[in-house]
Amino acid sequence: MQKASAKETFLVTNTLNCLPFLLDGYSVLIDLRNEISVAGRIDASGTDGFMNIHLTEVVLIDRNGLQYPFEEFMVRPRMIRQIHIPSHIEAERAIRDWLDHGRKPIRKIPLQRKGKMTFKQKRAETRHKEVLSEIEKSKQKQSSGT
Repeated sequence: MQKASAKETFLVTNTLNCLPFLLDGYSVLIDLRNEISVAGRIDASGTDGFMNIHLTEVVLIDRNGLQYPFEEFMVRPRMIRQIHIPSHIEAERAIRDWLDHGRKPIRKIPLQRKGKMTFKQKRAETRHKEVLSEIEKSKQKQSSGT
């Protein structure tokens, strides 16, 4: 197993690159930039923090709607247009739980830095929580207004 670089760890903890790790084992549909879709189950053991996504039991759907089965498929981050999150999963809650209850290490990597969080890490975490609270407030406004 490889260790995650500092940049990879930063991207996973401070951007939406954490979604493939949260969706480990779930079946998703990924739309690619070349108008092809890929449906399969995410395997986090082959997924990294740069958004390279490893899928198993895959069906590739081309522009004409023809389907091609694959055992495994790797999606590069440059090709991703959209990831369809399953409807029974609330992405906001999953990210919030991940932030509040401690981040899971990428590929079971031991913590590289021991001690207190740096100022940038604290600031990034508080901004994440602020954004999530704003999203929650807007949802409450929409539900009360509708």
